[in-house]
Amino acid sequence: MDELLAVGSYTAATGGRGSGVALLVRGAATGRLGSVRAVDPCDSPSFLAAGPAGALHAAHELDEGVVSTRRFEPEPGGAVGAGRWRVLGEAPSGGASPCHLAVHPGGRLLAVANYGGSVGLVAAPGGAAAELVQVLAHPGSGPRADRQEASHPHSVTFLDPATLLVADLGTDELRLHRVDPATGRAGDEPVQRVRTPPGCGPRHVALTGGPGARALHVAGELDATLLSLPVLDGPGGARLGRPVVHPALLGAAPGPVHPSEVAVLGPGRVVVANRGADVLTVHDVSGGAARPVADVPLGAGNPRHLRVLPRAGGGAHLYVSAQDSDLVVHLALDGDLAVVDRSVAAVGSPTFVLPFPAAAAR
Repeated sequence: MDELLAVGSYTAATGGRGSGVALLVRGAATGRLGSVRAVDPCDSPSFLAAGPAGALHAAHELDEGVVSTRRFEPEPGGAVGAGRWRVLGEAPSGGASPCHLAVHPGGRLLAVANYGGSVGLVAAPGGAAAELVQVLAHPGSGPRADRQEASHPHSVTFLDPATLLVADLGTDELRLHRVDPATGRAGDEPVQRVRTPPGCGPRHVALTGGPGARALHVAGELDATLLSLPVLDGPGGARLGRPVVHPALLGAAPGPVHPSEVAVLGPGRVVVANRGADVLTVHDVSGGAARPVADVPLGAGNPRHLRVLPRAGGGAHLYVSAQDSDLVVHLALDGDLAVVDRSVAAVGSPTFVLPFPAAAAR
């Protein structure tokens, strides 16, 4: 049976070649990519997140940022991916260029990273974006005048129901805010600030390990590093330990490298998408800190985002948004990290890939 992936993109509204949110067919048995199906034309939905009951949240990376929620309504008796989209709600993101969002574990609150310099908290009663309730902003800068002249939050992550993590590329900071799930509001001031190395530019993160033994892995976009920090879980919410820094890439690159996404590949492993080198680098994190062990060539340009899904018999399927090549690339890796299959699908300026609920496929 075929499954679906939801793909976000940059559209003409921000100089991209995409069409909006698209559904892409994926073979459930082989992992191979098929054709593009239902497209919802909307402006630059560059980041997506799954909501409750098949809802799909999108951050529209515009000068006047917007967050929207939509649901796909399959055509009765139709083929996989046949149907129409219905918008359930939308709200301002609280700033310019929203580039990342996170769904609170309770499902009724969204946090949005606005690259323009703020974090918005959006109420989502019933699982749909409805109202901007709070804006968090913290001034600062870093040593890179071209990218760190001001605060640039690049990702938000709920470490637990009471703790929101903000990775700020512009200020070289990881900030923790306490969240009250009952009110949907966060403390204006962080309860912890962790300084990353100057010029690091923390971007996206991944969590590994179980309760009491978690670690946070942070892609340093500007200095091509991967930071690992212990997550110290406590009754009042999580805190972070001291970072350990490793190269994001195993081999040498002919020019600048800018890590984008970091994702869990499997037990004791994460994988980093390295733009510039256009490789996916696997890191061993079994000891808590990251150690690069293999570079996997992508064969396409500007891997902005990647998604990992399990592969029958071991290994993993990787789905990569190769933004500059207008391709979503699928790589099937075996347990030894060898590429055993590859497929591609043409999508304009893809930025994000998300497995779509099986119930929405038919």
